[in-house]
Amino acid sequence: MGENNQWRIFLSLPSTMQLIYLLDTVISDILREMNFDEEAQEHVNLAVIEAGTNAIKHGNKEDINKTATFEFLIDEDRLTIVVKDEGIGFEREEVANPLEPENLLKSSGRGLFLMEACMDEVEYDANGTIVKMVKYK
Repeated sequence: MGENNQWRIFLSLPSTMQLIYLLDTVISDILREMNFDEEAQEHVNLAVIEAGTNAIKHGNKEDINKTATFEFLIDEDRLTIVVKDEGIGFEREEVANPLEPENLLKSSGRGLFLMEACMDEVEYDANGTIVKMVKYK
């Protein structure tokens, strides 16, 4: 890859959890290609699978006619992943913090927390129907 080259890879998935393995395959290959260390690879992989699961399950409600799209922007020093769904969105502030004692046994909120813990930057746009995550090398 040259100095200022940016690669863009798009993946569009119908909203079924059966296809989440494709996301796993694509992100794993990209991370290896970019020479991220093993820990970073595990973190990004986890964050991407969580974001994909959220888009398909919560955003698109596993409606096969709705699409979850993934855009991977590959730069020399970072990987940016943009995940979009066709759902109605959510307010980040309204999702419970999984570390608060009253929420420890709840299953919701963990995915967002994991994404934010695993990535260097996580941004929610368009009411949360667009999630942008960045990992620096």
